[in-house]
Amino acid sequence: MARPTTSELLPERLTEHRAVRAWSRLESESIEPEGIEVLKTGKKSAVYRLVGVGPKGASVIAKRCPLATGLLERMIYEEFLSALPLPALRYYGMVEEPDTGFCWAFLEDARGQEYSTGNREHRELAGRWLGTIHKAAASAVFERHLPGRQPDHYLELLRASRATLVCHLRNPALGEADLLTLQALTSYCDLLEAHWSELEGACAGVSPTLVHGDFSMKNVRVATTGAGLALLVFDWEYAGWGVPASDLVQFMGRTLSPDLGSYRTTMNGLMAPLALPDIERLAECGKFFRLLDGISWSALLLVFDSYTFLVRPMSYLRSYEARFAEALRTAPWLR
Repeated sequence: MARPTTSELLPERLTEHRAVRAWSRLESESIEPEGIEVLKTGKKSAVYRLVGVGPKGASVIAKRCPLATGLLERMIYEEFLSALPLPALRYYGMVEEPDTGFCWAFLEDARGQEYSTGNREHRELAGRWLGTIHKAAASAVFERHLPGRQPDHYLELLRASRATLVCHLRNPALGEADLLTLQALTSYCDLLEAHWSELEGACAGVSPTLVHGDFSMKNVRVATTGAGLALLVFDWEYAGWGVPASDLVQFMGRTLSPDLGSYRTTMNGLMAPLALPDIERLAECGKFFRLLDGISWSALLLVFDSYTFLVRPMSYLRSYEARFAEALRTAPWLR
């Protein structure tokens, strides 16, 4: 599913690790893993690979996350993905941490090759998979359980992020180059808001559906099955309900860039009024939605403190500045 990313100090007895203790609560017995791989750690989340504790000695992914996130992902795995005629990862269950507001979710380890946008078969597979998901979810009862992902959600992100960036133009810990980055992003937000009606127009009439929200290479594996290649998709913590624009983004960062022709064919009647150029415009809107998601998250990390704490968010914002400039340069409504 992912590669080890840190050298977190593990307990001498692996059964004492917090992820193993949570897994034992789910399995009602103490199981010592062959090993524990640290895939991600942070203030609000952590992901581990528990080697050898699953069925037939398979590895299990243990994910610590806020309870709201865990409940959302459980609903998607248990109530939606399991009912579709698509290969999907097995969801083992969830264990709540008492009095913390967090939980542990346990999932089958996704094994397979890494996705490549240079592989046309992979892109067509992603297009068909996404079309199947969007088509099935459009008729499911999800809207009241998922956060909104309509254009107005992203407009709120734009305005909140811009306000934060403007505030940090007075941050004495930032250097001249950093301030120029914030100024550029602020001006890009101004320009995008001035043309927001064009984005809303491109999204008008599109049926809302389940949006993955982070449809990128790090969240998928391509597995070989008896029926051919299968796309295994995980990490639904940014899922929502709205226009599927952000899932359709083409060749920006490490997005999957699903083949839009395959996507439209799979959707069949649901999006019949939309020709391929309409879907391409929707994907263009998705570029800005994904950028606003990333900028919003990075802006929240900015602090009025030592520059040591600003290095990481500023590196992200510099990257988003370059992508934002390119997206604006190629936007059909600005040509």
